[in-house]
Amino acid sequence: DERLISLFCYEPPALSELLQQLAADPTPTRLLVTSGRATEAVRHHVDAAHGSLSISHLPSLTQRQYDELLWACDLNFVRGEDSLARACLAGKPLVWHVYPQHDNAHYAKLNAFLDVTDAPESLRQFHRVWNGLNDESLPAIDTEAWQVAALQGRERLLAQSSLTDRLMEFVTKPR
Repeated sequence: DERLISLFCYEPPALSELLQQLAADPTPTRLLVTSGRATEAVRHHVDAAHGSLSISHLPSLTQRQYDELLWACDLNFVRGEDSLARACLAGKPLVWHVYPQHDNAHYAKLNAFLDVTDAPESLRQFHRVWNGLNDESLPAIDTEAWQVAALQGRERLLAQSSLTDRLMEFVTKPR
């Protein structure tokens, strides 16, 4: 009867606020924290966790185990492009912690991702705060609306031809 949320992140500016939001939510939530930077970030804010929030720190996972985690959770917080792609294929709501770059190119990447996935405004706003693009309060999690967007995005990905098919088409195309 718990909501399962995976957390694979850097050190997001809104992490403390997320932990407080989850603790105050009447829905019991288990936060499954990946090893490494996410664990260290959560431990830095651990006193913010109470109420409806339970935290489980996971051992290092194989890629297959991580994929299974993404499929099992109700919401996934991911970082980097590889985990983003895998989370998109899982078809579950996700929040991407984009890798910060010195020239702020990560903001363009994030906005492009949100545009391509046709993310609802609540998810766009959550991403902006999570990634430090603005300092507003973290919006409420809306897994119902985000689930619709996640499934639509997954269907668009699965409808694409494979890289192998596209390469074969390219090399066999008459010139």
